[in-house]
Amino acid sequence: MIRYFLVLAVTGGSLLLADFVLGLLAAGETRGPHAIWHAVHLLFSLLTVVMLLGIHSIVYTYFMATGKWAKEVVRVYQLPEWFVTQATRNKRRAFRFIMGSMTAIAITAWMGAAADTRGQAYAPWHLGAAALTIAFNLGSFVVEYGGIVTHARLLMELKSQADQLREARYGIAKPAGAWDEV
Repeated sequence: MIRYFLVLAVTGGSLLLADFVLGLLAAGETRGPHAIWHAVHLLFSLLTVVMLLGIHSIVYTYFMATGKWAKEVVRVYQLPEWFVTQATRNKRRAFRFIMGSMTAIAITAWMGAAADTRGQAYAPWHLGAAALTIAFNLGSFVVEYGGIVTHARLLMELKSQADQLREARYGIAKPAGAWDEV
């Protein structure tokens, strides 16, 4: 997940910055049927919103799924409860930033829609929300990455202890990535 997240975070950050630049170009353009930058900014914004919401949703799903896996492994192998406590702590730490980023994205999109349909009075609000969204998302990517790294280390330790217990109980040592035969 670490490698994939880095690619997704760089993609998301690049989309945010490119969309901001397109918005600045669109702001300097006269409104009308030939407002090309405005149309490009609108379409690119839709792509950016979908991609960023998808990226943050993937991270949220990762923490939810691996947290449940950790809880089940601790229950089955009767391992220390601190694994579940730490997995929950990792999820909660990231959750605030995930939801905050998604909220900032939604507010910025809403302000952009208001600036588009209700007039230029909303444009400064949209610009300010966009700048805050970029800053918050970039910071959020850093926090999420740290959480993913910490969580991955926790899961590797949990898996190692479960593998040792399985080998001690059943005398079965599975190589990493081995498939069970049917």
